[in-house]
Amino acid sequence: MWFNAGSDLPTTLVVVTVPTVRAIVPVLFGGLFCRDCFGGESTMKLEKVFPSLLLALAMATMNLLCSTTAAALTDLTLYSFTGGSDGGDPLSNLVMDAAGNLYGTTFVGGAYGAGEVFELSHNPGANWTETVLYSFTGGLDGANPYYSGVIFDASGNLYGTTVGGGTSNLGTVFELTPTESGWSEKVLYSFAAGLDGASPYAGLVFNGAGSLYGTTYAGGAYDDGTVFELTPTGKGQWIETVIHTFNETNGSAPAGELVFDRQGNLYGVTQGGGNSKAGVAFELVRSSTGRWTGEILHSFTGGSDGSSPYTERLVLDALGNLYGTTIGGGASQLGTVFRLSRNAAGAWREVVLYSFNGALAANPYSGLILDGNGNLYGTCANGNGESTVGAVFELSLKADGNWSENNLLLFTRQNGEFPEGSLVADESGNLYGTTWLGGAYSMGVVFEITH
Repeated sequence: MWFNAGSDLPTTLVVVTVPTVRAIVPVLFGGLFCRDCFGGESTMKLEKVFPSLLLALAMATMNLLCSTTAAALTDLTLYSFTGGSDGGDPLSNLVMDAAGNLYGTTFVGGAYGAGEVFELSHNPGANWTETVLYSFTGGLDGANPYYSGVIFDASGNLYGTTVGGGTSNLGTVFELTPTESGWSEKVLYSFAAGLDGASPYAGLVFNGAGSLYGTTYAGGAYDDGTVFELTPTGKGQWIETVIHTFNETNGSAPAGELVFDRQGNLYGVTQGGGNSKAGVAFELVRSSTGRWTGEILHSFTGGSDGSSPYTERLVLDALGNLYGTTIGGGASQLGTVFRLSRNAAGAWREVVLYSFNGALAANPYSGLILDGNGNLYGTCANGNGESTVGAVFELSLKADGNWSENNLLLFTRQNGEFPEGSLVADESGNLYGTTWLGGAYSMGVVFEITH
């Protein structure tokens, strides 16, 4: 049994969305290979080239000697993107339908080079088949879905965001509807960079009434981003309402999605702002009159407690505790996994469960998923800069109260690099995800980890 990342209720499928943002000091590993976190598009820096044999030997040696080695699981590359009409640079998480098919987005590629929405269909005993459901033109229909995956409604329609395109070229919220001739796209809202927000990095979440909620990285009264609500009017139109505006003091540049608790409160993170300008975790509570009030649950200092939570989405356990990641800070300044818990008096306290040391994995951009035994799973976007360029990790609570890291998969460029999205699990506990780059064409992959 797994816990859905958007709920504190157990479920057999885990659907997590992935957004994030680029802002934090780049992590340089001896000038060898780095994931540059500045700017709108990340870059790579290669100063040395390692022969394949040396890489394989280094990996084998580490797997024997390191305490946080890759477990004896099987990893499969389900699809390698070419960067052409099939898409490229998948930054988001995946969502799985009842038949086990996977859906996601790519930042670039597609018929017009502005990104796409795709489906991977599983043929038993055969390979997975990719189908492009929609290619963005880069115009009014939207451009470049960033960390936004897609979510389903009860009718099988898909919803997501693009960071560009639309009437003001500042992003859209879109819906894809299946028809007899393929999938049809409709823009539900185009951002105008005013008080309404601009540049949505993250995906969306539904409430029980069918309204959509999300964040914008910029825009709003202070140009520090917003939380917005889209409400259907019943006439095929949607109305946007900004329910929270960030102002640097209460957070800045939210790059992740939101999550609801059972009471209908919303939770999220910003990668900047707060007391130390290192990001915050926040809660939004709706009153009986419909007014939303924001509260900072934790303001990250940039020190041992973490820095710049890119977490696409926080995850709630059955007790109402929140779990997330930061890409920086911690004991080695290479990122953390944290928990936020509320005490009897209603105050929230942050505890760092694990600090990454960069021996094999560092800088978790993704959110987490939680299994029924309380184990946490996520991805690190960076490795040690020499032989690993990302990882899928599991954190388990030990008898002494500390958490232990076990790397289920280490990326070595050939099988993918820079995983930034969250994972999704099927009924058998197999894990699925994406990497931004790497694979056969260095344009990213979809991967599976099986028992």
